[in-house]
Amino acid sequence: MERSLGQIKLVLAIFLGITVLYLMRELSNLFVPLFFALFFAVLFQPLVHLFMRFLPLNASIAFTTLVTMIIFFFIGFGLFNVVQALAENSEVILNSISTDLRPFLNDYTSYVGITFEKGELRNGVAELLQSGSFWSASGSFISSLSGMSASLLLTILYFAGLLGAITQFDKTISYIIGDSKNKTKTLATFNRIKDSISSYIKVKTFVSLITGLATGLMCWFFGIEYSLLWGFLAFVLNYIPYVGSLIAIVPPLVLTIIDSSSVSQVLVVFVCLEGIQLVMGNVIEPKWMGDTFSINTVSVLFGFVFWAFMWGTAGMLLAVPLTFMCKVALENMSQAQVFVRLMDKKG
Repeated sequence: MERSLGQIKLVLAIFLGITVLYLMRELSNLFVPLFFALFFAVLFQPLVHLFMRFLPLNASIAFTTLVTMIIFFFIGFGLFNVVQALAENSEVILNSISTDLRPFLNDYTSYVGITFEKGELRNGVAELLQSGSFWSASGSFISSLSGMSASLLLTILYFAGLLGAITQFDKTISYIIGDSKNKTKTLATFNRIKDSISSYIKVKTFVSLITGLATGLMCWFFGIEYSLLWGFLAFVLNYIPYVGSLIAIVPPLVLTIIDSSSVSQVLVVFVCLEGIQLVMGNVIEPKWMGDTFSINTVSVLFGFVFWAFMWGTAGMLLAVPLTFMCKVALENMSQAQVFVRLMDKKG
């Protein structure tokens, strides 16, 4: 009887999980701003404590929200100007790519015995660029970020409300769970999630900031156009596990190939840009991150694919902390321990 009851609970839990995931996908316009606001609230929480030395809690939250909005406004304004300049010069870049490809294409066509008109080459390059196969991780990613701005107001509202809850985290969680018999265990679980995500966001943001600055400065040093844009792109894409940092170097490397007549210079730029990503991603970040998330690589990759399917670009950015939250939730289900062991780094 007890075994049957346990199986029924497991089936109900699976059904409930599927229902929740379906609602999260269908109501992504509500959930995506909520999770972004949550992680921004964790990131900017120290600012609230700083203001609380001089101001009451509500005023500190208001000032922190205002400072955050100003920061993102200036970042967005600068990025918009750079992207606009890139769009205005897209025709020049397109012609440059076509011109640079012409000698290689002539050698190839003479070898295989086919003809390829100049106009066809240009149209082919244009179609390739527009399809996203070439700028897939930069152009389409920036377009996705622009699409997210539609829910900016909702994110700000969530952010202001969550700042107070995060600042008084223990009181908030104690009030929510009430006088539950497992109150101590539940509170410890929520604190573990908060502390781990807080550590991850702070370390990841700092590492991403250094990566973005280093990439932007390297692009500026080598005279690559739109260095500010490529630095910002490296900063944002660094949040995407494994593939983001690799994708970030593609656009500046392509511009280097267009503008440079020396293969050695292209190789030097590639080594420098890739070197930044490797050092920050494989040396600095693991050292600072430590064992914040005890999740193995396969689970992170699976989580990346799953959350990308759920929420697109936003899911890619949030994949690691969301996967960790799922793991902690499974740890508190006795019937799901096999999944916990599969996800654990020691497994």
